[in-house]
Amino acid sequence: NVIPASRVNAVGRNILSYLPLPTRTGPTDSFNFTGSDTLTDRADEYTAKVDHELLSWWKLNASYMHYKSREPGGNTLGTLPGGSNASPFLLFRKVDATAINSVMTLNPTTVLNLRYGFNRFPNFTQGISYGFSPATLGFPTNYVSALQAQYFPQIDFLNNSISNVSPNIPVFWSKNLLGSVSKFAGRHNMTAGMDYRLIHTDFASLANAAGAFSFNGVFSRQYPNQATANTGADFADVLLGAPSSGVVSTTTKLYTYVRYYSGYFQDDFRVNNKLTVNVGLRYEYETGIAEKNNRYVVGFDQNAASPLAANVTGVLPVGAVLYAGQKGNSNTCCSPSKTKFGPRAGVAYQLTPKTTLRGGWGIFYAPTYFTSDATLAVGYTQATTYVASNDGNATPANSLSNPFPNGVLQPVGNSLGALAGVGGSINYLDQKRTSGLVHQYSFDIQQELPFKIGFELGYIGSISRHLQQSSTSSAPMNINQVPSNYLALGSKLSGAVANPFFGHGGTGIIGNATVAQAQLLLPFPQFGTVGQLSNQGRARYDSMVVKVQKKYTSGFTFLGTFTWSKNYDNTFGTGNFFSSTKNTPQDYYNLGAEWGLAVADVSRRFTATTSYDLPFGKGKQFLNGSKILDYAVGGWQINATIVYQTGFPLTIYQTSNLNSVIGTGEQRPNATGISPKVSGSVESRLNGYINPAAFSSAPAYTFGNLSRTIPYRGPGMKNWDTSLFKNFKILERVTGQFRAEALNTFNSPLFPNPNTSCAAGSASFGKITSQINFSRLIQLGVRFYF
Repeated sequence: NVIPASRVNAVGRNILSYLPLPTRTGPTDSFNFTGSDTLTDRADEYTAKVDHELLSWWKLNASYMHYKSREPGGNTLGTLPGGSNASPFLLFRKVDATAINSVMTLNPTTVLNLRYGFNRFPNFTQGISYGFSPATLGFPTNYVSALQAQYFPQIDFLNNSISNVSPNIPVFWSKNLLGSVSKFAGRHNMTAGMDYRLIHTDFASLANAAGAFSFNGVFSRQYPNQATANTGADFADVLLGAPSSGVVSTTTKLYTYVRYYSGYFQDDFRVNNKLTVNVGLRYEYETGIAEKNNRYVVGFDQNAASPLAANVTGVLPVGAVLYAGQKGNSNTCCSPSKTKFGPRAGVAYQLTPKTTLRGGWGIFYAPTYFTSDATLAVGYTQATTYVASNDGNATPANSLSNPFPNGVLQPVGNSLGALAGVGGSINYLDQKRTSGLVHQYSFDIQQELPFKIGFELGYIGSISRHLQQSSTSSAPMNINQVPSNYLALGSKLSGAVANPFFGHGGTGIIGNATVAQAQLLLPFPQFGTVGQLSNQGRARYDSMVVKVQKKYTSGFTFLGTFTWSKNYDNTFGTGNFFSSTKNTPQDYYNLGAEWGLAVADVSRRFTATTSYDLPFGKGKQFLNGSKILDYAVGGWQINATIVYQTGFPLTIYQTSNLNSVIGTGEQRPNATGISPKVSGSVESRLNGYINPAAFSSAPAYTFGNLSRTIPYRGPGMKNWDTSLFKNFKILERVTGQFRAEALNTFNSPLFPNPNTSCAAGSASFGKITSQINFSRLIQLGVRFYF
């Protein structure tokens, strides 16, 4: 359908005119990020080291390294109009690393080592449009003047974007002091030590500082809560100026840190010539995340009465953030364990002169992960949430012409107390979060076969719990979801009802006279999303490993490994370069449904490397003649590195999340019982890798029965890198080497997983539209050794 000109939004029209984004011509900055120099790259590194023998038994050394670089990224050539990695950006890095090391040989069997280090690592990322004024797009002056940074706003479509990388200015730095003593006593080799670290992340995050808006076609389809073929388009919603969601953020500079302490003892005990036992114990303690000025949220009280409760009826608002150092709250976040004892044990036994048995077990703890995430400081980083609709997406509540009619909220610190974040979305670190724990164990048999071939068969496994839901701690889980017993209300959940908060402290999403019924049924109705960063993740890994190694004899060496494994977890926020996935569970009240094959699971992987000296020339079996002949045929070596592996499991989800009104971030389709697999080579399946008949859309207010990942896998990997070397003597102390190398020798394409965003009639579902490795690269070179 044609959108009448009278309904076309000027800002939306201007946004679409920027395909692709222009080269920045805005004001300069301290890094001179302007003009033709915009995406050039450069790196400089300087190192210095001093060694000094203070006494015959005491040696000191100190080192310093400085590194500075400009690193362009994304679509640096500007050839693509969009995509999650298409926007060009420049990363500025500086590293200053200082280390002092003292080694004291106290006696012939005792060595004391003391070390100190200081590292500072500023990172500044800015997109190519940094300095671009959103006023150019037609946004109102009062909105643009309130923005903390000027750049092209984040514009996200269903499967693409024309957005810009948000600027980010973190400074990572650390201090560490370590000491260890090693002692040889008879058959014992003992080591003990202590470790102290102070780890800082200082940052002013400018994510969403110029605004971020998403469009999914909800306002241009026939029914707001039902996907209907040939209706609803994200680009149409842009022309209408009607985002499905949006946010703009302002922030305060934060100084977060963690203190780490540990002590350990290890004893390698050679019981006899056949048996060696290793035992050890490590103790660790981390203080938890803190902010230098207590500008941090250290949890969320789900039962705290909201001050709004005194003036509203028919709804019970509860829940409040917990500020560091306020009202008896801790200065640090979460529940750092004080019982992090990590025993380790290993054994090696020579069963026969050619057979050895090895085994090991240990308990390890995942370190606290924290980064420049300003959303975890509610009040100090203020998000103003765009209100898309007050009647279940039947009509837009606002538009791009004036996206935030009540203004852009500014940081207010902890002054709002229990009212902090009301009317918007918040994220917080779960105060019950503790340390991730991993039990790791292995057993193998090593056997020497004839012709100096080593054979190894082993098992490696691990069981993990209390894991973060994402490896980068960036997958908050929305706990503000409509309870399942209300889903029977169906479309009534989207219906507009009187807002009891209106005129009684309501703001943002609860600031209008009416709200969707679902809003008042949320556990915390005064908030939007309440994102909890917890560590309820768990995982299990089991693998069989086969290794064959041919030692270097007769000019030939070979090393090959084969791994057959299964990796299961429930960490919904993880992904990898080949496969993306949603950062949220389908149903917060049913986290057990997230258990399945890990996104990174590779069931079979074979790797090999080999080298062969051709038997020609001086000292070889053939053509062992003159020196001149040796220059032609002698010294040649063939090398190869080979990798074959299966692909990664697919994650299928619906394009249109029909459950967004109840607070979920993902909805999966239903399985129809038909296999999703399509036969044929990968190349023949590029436009149809998945059988769409295997899935049907889950209706609104229901959860699809599909698992988080399915056993059907994306394309695997096969790659050969080969080289041909020629070694030759130039002078007695000068040697040359000619190198001819072919990377991806057989020009095998490597593809990512297909588009797994499933929708009725979707033309892009199941398609593979990119290649993520280089075509064959051949390089020639000569190296000289003096």
